[in-house]
Amino acid sequence: MSIEGLLFALVLIGIVGLWVFAPLLGDKSRQKTDVETQQKQREQLLVLYEQALRNIRDLEDDYATSKINADDYQREREEWTQRGIALLKALDALDTHGIMTPDAPAATPESANVNEAIEAAVAAYRAKKA
Repeated sequence: MSIEGLLFALVLIGIVGLWVFAPLLGDKSRQKTDVETQQKQREQLLVLYEQALRNIRDLEDDYATSKINADDYQREREEWTQRGIALLKALDALDTHGIMTPDAPAATPESANVNEAIEAAVAAYRAKKA
């Protein structure tokens, strides 16, 4: 084997070794702090709350233009209002205690369906209320 080939093999082994063992070395600067996690949760809760407000406004527009009847309007508006209340309570708990409450929706990036998280929060709030 030539010297160039040997040097190339050693460099290649070093690069592959660094690539394989880099996660094990643990770059501490990449780890999220609690403050960053709380801020991300707060932002996600705010997005969900804005979605609830937007849906209430859309309902009011639909009702004003007679696209939905009064019974459906009242039922839907009550549901979205309760969701908004649960989200505000979760925001308040996060701001005051730095933790998510049991009635708070699971607002994580891994959350596949935001509506399911909202439904879970509303169900938990109603169960707590009853």
